[in-house]
Amino acid sequence: MKHIYNVLFFSLIYSSLFAQVKVTGKVTGVSQNPVAFAVVNLQQQNSEQTRAVQTDSAGIFSFTAVDKGYYSLTVTYTGYQTSLLKLSLQHDTTLSVTLMDNTTQLNEVKVTASKASIENKSDKLVYNVSTSATSAGADALTVIGRVPGIKVGDNDLSIVGKGSIKVMVNERLVQLAGTDLLRYLRSLSASQVGTIEVIKNPGAAYDAEGNAGLINITLKHSKKQGYSGSIQVNQKQWLHSPASVYGTSNYWWLNASGDINYNTAKLSAYASVNVDHDHELEGFETDIYYPKQTWLQTDTGNYRYHNLNFVAGADYRFSPKVTAGVNYQGGKNTYDGSDHVNNPIVNNSTGGIDSTLKTYATYHPVAISNAVNLHGTISLDTSGAKLVLNADYFNYYRTDRSDFESNTYLTDGSLNAASRNRYHDTNKQDINIYTFKADAIVPTKYARFAFGGKLSFINNYSNAFYFKKTANDSLKYDPNLSNEFTYTENTQSVYGSINREDGKWKYQAGLRVERTETKGFSHTLNETTINNYTRLFPSATVSYQAAVDHSLSLNFGRRINRPTFWNLNPFKSLFTAYSYGEGNPYLQPEYNTNFEIADTYKNRLTSAIFLNVTNNGFNNVTIARPDTNLVYTTPLNFIKAYRVGISENYSMQLLSWLDNNNQFTFYHTDAKSAISAIKGISGFGAYIATNNNIYFNADKSFSGAVNFWYQFPEIDHIGRSDAYYKLDLGLKASVLKKKVDVSFVMNDVFRSSASAVTTVVNGVRQKYTNFQINRYALVGISYRFGNSQAKAEKQDTGNQDEKGRIH
Repeated sequence: MKHIYNVLFFSLIYSSLFAQVKVTGKVTGVSQNPVAFAVVNLQQQNSEQTRAVQTDSAGIFSFTAVDKGYYSLTVTYTGYQTSLLKLSLQHDTTLSVTLMDNTTQLNEVKVTASKASIENKSDKLVYNVSTSATSAGADALTVIGRVPGIKVGDNDLSIVGKGSIKVMVNERLVQLAGTDLLRYLRSLSASQVGTIEVIKNPGAAYDAEGNAGLINITLKHSKKQGYSGSIQVNQKQWLHSPASVYGTSNYWWLNASGDINYNTAKLSAYASVNVDHDHELEGFETDIYYPKQTWLQTDTGNYRYHNLNFVAGADYRFSPKVTAGVNYQGGKNTYDGSDHVNNPIVNNSTGGIDSTLKTYATYHPVAISNAVNLHGTISLDTSGAKLVLNADYFNYYRTDRSDFESNTYLTDGSLNAASRNRYHDTNKQDINIYTFKADAIVPTKYARFAFGGKLSFINNYSNAFYFKKTANDSLKYDPNLSNEFTYTENTQSVYGSINREDGKWKYQAGLRVERTETKGFSHTLNETTINNYTRLFPSATVSYQAAVDHSLSLNFGRRINRPTFWNLNPFKSLFTAYSYGEGNPYLQPEYNTNFEIADTYKNRLTSAIFLNVTNNGFNNVTIARPDTNLVYTTPLNFIKAYRVGISENYSMQLLSWLDNNNQFTFYHTDAKSAISAIKGISGFGAYIATNNNIYFNADKSFSGAVNFWYQFPEIDHIGRSDAYYKLDLGLKASVLKKKVDVSFVMNDVFRSSASAVTTVVNGVRQKYTNFQINRYALVGISYRFGNSQAKAEKQDTGNQDEKGRIH
């Protein structure tokens, strides 16, 4: 019986093969010269499906596995008349196509058009950076903060009402988090960025990182034939009061960047450089309300920032079926500065000051990053089947040295000499990440299938060595504060997905499986922590096209948020003589399940209802002990949260001189705590935003921007935030045949975008306020050079992934 099935199986394959034919041909001009890279389309009669290929350098094209029947074959190429052939294909066929010169002379037609600054698509929101006047001269982090619904916090990025979000650059996950991620994004100039995409429900092909989804930053890569490029110079002046802090004023920022591109029919090469120098003020305040005393701790940082960032790459089309390329991103970031910590301790009974803690610390962190990506795309046949390969290496190396001194002053202002603490410390972090990824896309008549796999190997070494300063300034090693930590994380993942259209219905479903093996070893404590786990991450989308301009969709996805490397490191970091932070080697990942029902009308109005469930959620907890007044911060898994809400996004397209997008989100959060010392909390939250580009003339060469958002009080992890808001204004003029742009920006006009969050731990209320200085005025100028005509066709460099979680 088994042999009968085999005979039947191979008979079916045999008959299927002989029911199909092969079509080949050559395309030439009237002088019989081969026409390379002409587009050849083959469409079966009474069918909407079209197969397309390009001729090779000899003008040859080929279609294989073509069903017998009647077809239309069209050949097009710039400068030639389109050729149309009607074919009856019953056997293998060889064609010779001659294209006639297009001698029609067209009058010059000028079309003035520009992309909307915000495009709200069914699967993602796209922010076109170059169209907004307020993005001129900014860095990538600032621009991300201008995307409606995206919040930039002290140490993370999040979607309003939905939770944290991870960042990709050119579809490669950035393996940085916290302060290092924010500094990395600051190192990228907005002039290097083309678009910022907020991917609402990433499919199985994407890494499962990011509770609420992913942000993808697409770097600019001009497709214009020949040489082209640009140069930008920007000057920023921070505006705050008082103008002088700790005897220092004149806070400024100077940026210069440039890019160059070269494109031919086969080669696409590009490079860009960005240089920043600035003098900036940053800080935060932590107020702790003990039963008998109130501690008011302010931390003000006075820093000078130096940044050099470089991007370069090339893609080469070896044939119509094979494209390969290389990309490099690297840079060096240096912060030179000092922190002034002032902590008056107020007696709640008398209202007077019992004592004051003052700490002064200098820092010199230097971070060097290098990332190399090799990628290739191989077309497997003319149906669109292809294989995409990626190999990545990422290195992040950071060193820091610090001198720390803390003193206590009595009520009368005199120094308590016995309270003096002085330390010198050095620390280092060296992270190496290797990833290998393969994706296959296989279109069929039934559906479009995709499957692939990825290997990721992470090695992280970090240390922090503390030395106590004696009276004569000699250094004595302190083993209680010092730590040396090695961490490895290996992840293997495979996925499969299907995308099918059936009339008005569209179905997308996928499953990703990730196996993660981690090992942390504290050399100082001689302690090893191992954590191995396998998790499934399903995703699905079902959409219905109710009318030409009206669609409904249901989205579902499960995602993971892994701890940062610093969060897993058990070392202590001193803030003051009475406060410090430490990592938690036993910290586990948190998981998020997302549901959304959305209704889209004319791609202008999108209404959605969403539900997000977070399990095993973690957050930094600041524990204040009333008995010893010791304050320490550590990350813990203790949160289970439910968020349900509605969102509206509306783009008004009624006026030619106004590009307008508006967003409103209203939600309720119920956060439950697994720690008895921290009570659960629930409450409502709301967010509104409006982004407006205003064009003052017909060719849109003179424009302005007014962007505003307001965050109402909400539940933030296990705390409650105050309301905060932000207003940005901008002007941009394009002159000298639009080769030169001049811009002016006022950022955070009312200096009102800093958040404040109140939590209660062990019955002690504490309030954290970020008073980062965000208000500034910026003047910028940019010049574009090179060819501004004849765009080259888009190169497919493959589906790329990786880099994301350093603190």
